[in-house]
Amino acid sequence: MADYSLQLQADNLPVAEMEKLLVEGPWEGPLQRMYSAENILLEGCRGAGKTMVMRTAAHRLKERYVKGERTFGVHTTFKRYLATLPPLADGAGASAPLENFKAWINARILSAVKNEVVDVKGPEFVAELGDLGAIDWSSVVAVLETTYRDPSVVGSHLASLGLKPHVVAGLQGYTYTLEILKKVRVALGVDLVVLFLDDAAHALDTRAQGAFFTCVKSLYEPGFSFKISVYPAVTRYGLDFSYGHDAVIVPLGDLPKSSNIPAFKDLLKRRSAIAEGASKEFFEAVLINDDWLGVLFYCSNGNPRGLLKLVAQVQTQLSGRSVSTLRFEDVRAAINTVTDKHLDNMVPGVIKDLDPRLLKAAELLLYELRQRLSESPGPYESGKPRGYFAITNSMQVPYLCQAAVKLLVAANVIVPEGPARLSKREGGTLYLLHPGFIFRDNVIAPYLGRRTPAPSDWLEFFVGMTSRVHAEVGRGAELWQAVLDEAMLEPSGECPNGHPMSDPSASCEICGAAGQSRSPVAVLLNKSIDVLDLSYAMKSRLLGAGFSTVRDLFEATDEQIDAVYYVGEARTAIIKNTVSAAVDEFVAG
Repeated sequence: MADYSLQLQADNLPVAEMEKLLVEGPWEGPLQRMYSAENILLEGCRGAGKTMVMRTAAHRLKERYVKGERTFGVHTTFKRYLATLPPLADGAGASAPLENFKAWINARILSAVKNEVVDVKGPEFVAELGDLGAIDWSSVVAVLETTYRDPSVVGSHLASLGLKPHVVAGLQGYTYTLEILKKVRVALGVDLVVLFLDDAAHALDTRAQGAFFTCVKSLYEPGFSFKISVYPAVTRYGLDFSYGHDAVIVPLGDLPKSSNIPAFKDLLKRRSAIAEGASKEFFEAVLINDDWLGVLFYCSNGNPRGLLKLVAQVQTQLSGRSVSTLRFEDVRAAINTVTDKHLDNMVPGVIKDLDPRLLKAAELLLYELRQRLSESPGPYESGKPRGYFAITNSMQVPYLCQAAVKLLVAANVIVPEGPARLSKREGGTLYLLHPGFIFRDNVIAPYLGRRTPAPSDWLEFFVGMTSRVHAEVGRGAELWQAVLDEAMLEPSGECPNGHPMSDPSASCEICGAAGQSRSPVAVLLNKSIDVLDLSYAMKSRLLGAGFSTVRDLFEATDEQIDAVYYVGEARTAIIKNTVSAAVDEFVAG
């Protein structure tokens, strides 16, 4: 089993541990911009380090404030937003009311502000700040995060917490929160309050996307700046928020390049410092072999969490063997195992369950790109390595295929480098194919004349890749129509009895029942805990204690999970982390 140090994520790390594990390196530039007065969209795929950068910046700003500086930072996350969306009523479509969703955004911000101000100034100070101190914002958030049960009773629940009607109406509007924030800034005596809004990229539901960014823009005011983490290519901003204008785009995550390898080596060193027992010996064995580490770095596509997953899988490959028996074949098997699951793990679960045709199109497109690199035109051009594609931006490409390209970007399967001019005078974009897939397909073996290339062979190939050597996919490529035709054969819904349906608006061909739209909330929360990445023994204990669905664990407190036999505090943290990762998979944007 992988060491606990490889499973820690920034979402749940104590601040002290976070500072120990932080590597600035290529992330130093974006981190420094987090302290500025500019409004920023921090754009990066899953595992790129958005949460680590934001939480670190917020904590450091708070420490600087205590020392006398006039800037204050507050971090909050919007990961659980789907629980605040009411189910779609028949015929409601996109016009379903989102008042409670907007109230939750505002309450989430106010709850985080209150907690941070209490931390540095104490409860007596906050008590003088009117509604901010008088209201239990954590309880308000808890109520709003369960509105999927029965939105009609939310008002009575909020009233029981002491919220007056004008407060509820204010939370559902656009000025109430700003007035409180302005009072807080004056009371703190600061020139700037920086609000770090993490996991905003999870607003995949079309009803929520525009509402979220409209709410945030309503808080724009001199003396405040907003840092918002989003995913590339797939986040929609609505009509009121202009991408790149209302906030500057700061990409997080470089294309993998050899100059970044030392930073990733440092990342593993810091994890090894908190590793347990024999795991320290395992870390040493990996860190001492620069070629292995280089291959792992490239096959993670320069993604911090991706590297940790690969190293964790290498440790799992040992399966009780002595560290002295570790070989490159173990590294190869680990990369292949993780890469085979990459698309499934990185694609948002809402798409998997609600838009299966888009997922199918992305799978087919990835297959076509891999085939081109493996066979024709192949991995070399005049002896130079090829890992890039120039893909057309033409609107003549079927919309489903255009969306599939964006989904592959969001899933860190292809990484955009910049604009390209294709041979037939059409515009396009240069993309690097995730090196893990290049390694998985063993594309260089036929050219080297041996079945298993050495680590140094792979490093030479990866380091030599350049966008100047690429394959083209123009608007006239046959693959677009082939991908569309095959993807459209995929069932897009199901009837109440679980039979797949190509057209959910028609009757089921098997049982005659009417089709039904899938609710994102139901899909997310009603999954069995079998979908969670936990050991069989752990799942058995949780099932025995009555935790049968993701919903059960999602809503459970730490104390309730801790009470399960043979769980304890450390395993509770692992379970919470795993549930959080599963939630990410279903609602990430």
